[in-house]
Amino acid sequence: MALVGFTRASIQQVESQISSIDTSTLNGKLFVGYQAWFRRPSEDDGNSHWTTDLPTPEVGHVGVDMIPNVTSYPPECLFDTPFTLPDGGPAQFYTNDCEGVVDLHFKMMADHGISGAFMQRFYGYIHEANGGWVNILNYAKTAAEKYGRGFVIEYDLNGAATSSTNVTETFLADLAALSSITSSSAYMHHNGKPVLEIWGFGIVTEVTVDDGIAIVTALKEAGWYVVLGVQQAWHAELAANQPGSFGPVYQLADMIQPWTVGAYDLNNYDDFHDGRQAVEDANALRDLGIESSIVVWPGGSSSNANPNEAFDHFPRWNGTFYQKQLDGAVSLKPNFIFGAMFDEVNEGTAIYPLLRNRELPTNQRFLGIDDDMEPDTYLSMAGDAASRLAASWQ
Repeated sequence: MALVGFTRASIQQVESQISSIDTSTLNGKLFVGYQAWFRRPSEDDGNSHWTTDLPTPEVGHVGVDMIPNVTSYPPECLFDTPFTLPDGGPAQFYTNDCEGVVDLHFKMMADHGISGAFMQRFYGYIHEANGGWVNILNYAKTAAEKYGRGFVIEYDLNGAATSSTNVTETFLADLAALSSITSSSAYMHHNGKPVLEIWGFGIVTEVTVDDGIAIVTALKEAGWYVVLGVQQAWHAELAANQPGSFGPVYQLADMIQPWTVGAYDLNNYDDFHDGRQAVEDANALRDLGIESSIVVWPGGSSSNANPNEAFDHFPRWNGTFYQKQLDGAVSLKPNFIFGAMFDEVNEGTAIYPLLRNRELPTNQRFLGIDDDMEPDTYLSMAGDAASRLAASWQ
């Protein structure tokens, strides 16, 4: 299928933003979610995220469906795998706990006009002494300052449980420990406050509503602007107002970001956009006086990590699916667009440079981007949408 609304000429790299972005506001920007969780086998905490059930990725034991194009990566940050490329050489994977990788990724964002990254900080990893996570936050801080990008810490509630931990105290203590990072000139602010996202209310069921209220209240009292990443039918849950529902948590948010990955495909996206996003979500947010972020994603596949799932279960359709969402999001003029994700090859939502179908290993099934695409096509598409959204806010 041809790429709709995005000519081959316009797929050429979007002109870089020469000057630094304005880190005092989220308005008119496109940020990407940055997992940054990949490691060498046995490095740091031992979870490489390249595999699911073995210390090292092996044929039949790999946790990603797509493979990054590592042509420009620092060689010291790469390692060989047993996956055989068409030329007979080994496919190489990378570690994020290598400053050159994080630097390169932020350079890619800058080169394509993407505003920066929301750095994923998983609750279950906060207390790990050897996880490399603080190293990576420091690498991101340095790279964002270097390339004039912005960044935000995004806490993921996976691993949190009201029954076994005080989530509020954990977040506040962690933020105090990370003050040298969040004080960066590249750290995003909005409405005069530093920005923080909490992802997972209504999705991670181990955290209760009461705990959610306590978390958001405490963070706002501590001076943070709080974005909540919530389940995609959040407003219906709020309206139903059933005992145990997260409506009271949603109402406390400064900004709502419904998590729409997997909520639609190419065939029913228009209905979702025209009904759910343009009417239901927009009206609910307006009535509540809450600001808006819209999630876009290029497609999805996670069959290597989840063998019961169909391969390429959310096809990209040569970029058409992503382009429709980018156009739809820009038309609604949210405060900012969230690109899910920059580097999520595990679930096949990555937009950084990827191997094409003809470049894939021959001894393990992987999903590639189309052979007629440049490796950075999805970055260019995101950068074009970022430019159009910025213009709508001027």
